[in-house]
Amino acid sequence: DPWLLADQLLHLFDEMTRSDMTVADEFDEFLQRLGESYGIRQPNPSLQQEAFILHTLWHAWRRQLHDSDLLDPASAWRQQLTDSTKQVGGQMLWLLGYTEFSAAEAHWLRTLLDRRQARLILHGGAGATGYHPDAPLTEMLQQLEIQAPPDNTQADPFNAFIDALFTESPDNLKRRAAEFADRHPQDPVPGRLATLQADDPEQEAQAVALQVRRWLLDDVQPVAIITGDRRLARRVRALLEASEVTLDDTGGWALSTTSAAAALERWLETVEEDFACGPLLDVLKSPFVSVADRDTHLAQVRRLEQDIILHENIARGLDRYRHHLDVRSERLPDWSEPMRLALHQLLNRLDHAASPLLPLQQGSYPVEHYLHALHSSLQELGMHARFETDAAGQQLLEVLEDLRQAARHSSVALRWTEFRSWLGRNLERATFRPPLSASPVQLLTLEQSRLQRFAATIIAGCSRNHLPGTPASHAFFNQRVRAELGLTTWAQAVTRKLHHFCRALHSAPRVLLTWHREQDGEAVLPSPWLELLDVFYRNAYGNDLSDRELKQLVTHPQARPATPDCTPLPGKGTRPAPPAAILPKTWSASTHQRLIDCPYRFFAADALSLKPQDEIREALSKADYGSLVHRIVQAFNSKVRGLPGPWSGALTRDHYDQALALLQSISEAVFANAIEDNFQARSWYRQWQKVMSGYLDWEIQRRSEWQQRKSEFKAERHITGHLRIIGRIDRIDQRGADTALVDYKTGRPPSSEDVLSGEAVQLSSYALSLDEPVSQLDYIEFGKDKVTPKTCAQGDALKTLLTEVEERIRLLDTALQDQAALPAWGDPTTCSYCEFTGVCRREMWLHGEPDDGR
Repeated sequence: DPWLLADQLLHLFDEMTRSDMTVADEFDEFLQRLGESYGIRQPNPSLQQEAFILHTLWHAWRRQLHDSDLLDPASAWRQQLTDSTKQVGGQMLWLLGYTEFSAAEAHWLRTLLDRRQARLILHGGAGATGYHPDAPLTEMLQQLEIQAPPDNTQADPFNAFIDALFTESPDNLKRRAAEFADRHPQDPVPGRLATLQADDPEQEAQAVALQVRRWLLDDVQPVAIITGDRRLARRVRALLEASEVTLDDTGGWALSTTSAAAALERWLETVEEDFACGPLLDVLKSPFVSVADRDTHLAQVRRLEQDIILHENIARGLDRYRHHLDVRSERLPDWSEPMRLALHQLLNRLDHAASPLLPLQQGSYPVEHYLHALHSSLQELGMHARFETDAAGQQLLEVLEDLRQAARHSSVALRWTEFRSWLGRNLERATFRPPLSASPVQLLTLEQSRLQRFAATIIAGCSRNHLPGTPASHAFFNQRVRAELGLTTWAQAVTRKLHHFCRALHSAPRVLLTWHREQDGEAVLPSPWLELLDVFYRNAYGNDLSDRELKQLVTHPQARPATPDCTPLPGKGTRPAPPAAILPKTWSASTHQRLIDCPYRFFAADALSLKPQDEIREALSKADYGSLVHRIVQAFNSKVRGLPGPWSGALTRDHYDQALALLQSISEAVFANAIEDNFQARSWYRQWQKVMSGYLDWEIQRRSEWQQRKSEFKAERHITGHLRIIGRIDRIDQRGADTALVDYKTGRPPSSEDVLSGEAVQLSSYALSLDEPVSQLDYIEFGKDKVTPKTCAQGDALKTLLTEVEERIRLLDTALQDQAALPAWGDPTTCSYCEFTGVCRREMWLHGEPDDGR
């Protein structure tokens, strides 16, 4: 990853500059120095490659800065230090809480100390070395060539207890603990320090939030939560805010995770993915898009989503959105013309906002071009103005401005993907810190807790992964070489973190340390510092530090925040069978079929209106193919705006060629738009061409016996005083006094047995929605290579069927009005395609029951 490598190089160059490390002008001299640091005396290809990369890029970097008359941050900091020695005048500089100085900073401070213009106040003792919390202070004094002053302070027993944990001694830990207990027979820890081992991260977060609330109720404040586990910190924050306890998060979180950065990311994805509906709708619904009337804007977005994207199944493309917007308006004359114009205006605004960015998708350009185009695009959308009124948005604009300033000094050309990666990395590195609210609860890192005092402190996430953590991976130099070259090593970083940890133990008269023993089924090791505390204390006083009261409380349900919902939880159920409080007053054929298939499916879809939205299908599905076939057949038999046809006059074998030509012309027109929208429509078109002649053969035979009366006909009829049944019938044919309903199927139609038994009710529902008797129910199946007509009910059998189905509808309606239960059948066939399995939870209540196939 070149960006990761560049970041590591820049970080290394920054360290080298701050530590006054010199890189020889001659490569061989630099190679020799590295070889000595590695302890390698013989020629080594890997060492030569590493040395060559660093030597070449270091000098190229310094030369570029010099030629551009620029300073990198580390050099600028060194220059500021040098200039400040001339500006101090007669003032005195006080430095508090420091644990390290770079070589340049040490030289600067040495100058001020020699002038007696600086005072250095250390938090801790001096003189300790090795693995001790005060070792960084000793190292810092040695760097400044200062003799550590004698420590004349009288440490209290608790401070002595913490110090004794890390005191160098030839004795083992058990003996040291016993000796400490002899010197301090009275236990100094109770009331000052406690630990809690949670079962998992969620319980640890619950325990931290609970303890904070307990302290606040006892008026113990301010409270500090110190942790390096950002996931735990976010969960604790959510739990406290649910309890209406705010907290100040001085650590913040990655700017890339804020809603402002997410809106920017979704807009860039919209431009990249040809206005794909997912990111596009997220942008349009975002509060960062400036509009005059938000309610009107959201209504327009809803029409675009429901009518064009979902109903027309258009997944991407501004031109496709526009085309289908006009097609829908032509097809449905009652569709709102003002809404069509408003949506066109909305799409034109998006097109205009994207126009600065679209040309940059191809080729390579300087970074400044990308940022200028992005700035123009955000202004056109109104995002820029909205960002200025949002805390995270303001920081986002500051980052973009910093990048623009940096880009002015570079002519490096990047491809779009490289620019996106570069922008994303900068947003990931930037930290968003929300405005402080003077909350009594503060969320801090160990480093941020320096020199602070609290009424109570919780150090959370005390696992080995965070305390001390693991060393960062370095592309260059191992720990030994870093030490030889004067760069910070992992051992130094650990002792500094240990220093901050021990200082945090002194930050309050009440300190709680928490960790969790398991996460995602994997064991989590506690911090070695926490283990040392516990083992030392147990050996010294024969007790442990566990807060048993808190552990017991965190598992108690009444210890959780109160909820306004006082309704008792339902008992353990088997099959759900709720009554419907709200019932649909209109039944479509689909509604009727759902009630027959499974009453609970009817309850979820039609009473609760939980039916999920249609998914956007990138590939043309069989259902889409069925819609195209319906449209072709409709245009052949009746007038359809924008399509050739219909066939007029008689249709016999003598007219076969002319009819086939018309059918082909209609098919080409219908499939043309589908093929333009979706390449898979070509395969469906070839399948239709295989059965087109078979359909025409059936049509000629059908017209010799029946006369088509209506097609795509909407019918409705009141069954009871408050229930009507509706249907959209594909075709109604007439033969003398006989009426037949025809339904086109590109899938498998139900069997005659299912229709006559009342299990498949689609055509029965259509027949009942008409105000006239029906004598025949027909299906015509468009298969892969043939057309198959099928009569599923006729004559007296149909009359009996319709009488019984209507009587059942009346009985069902009466029962529903009387709040009858709507049980889940658990039928395997229906459940295999039901969209509400997650609501009824069949797999849970069916466990142990015999599957009787109901």
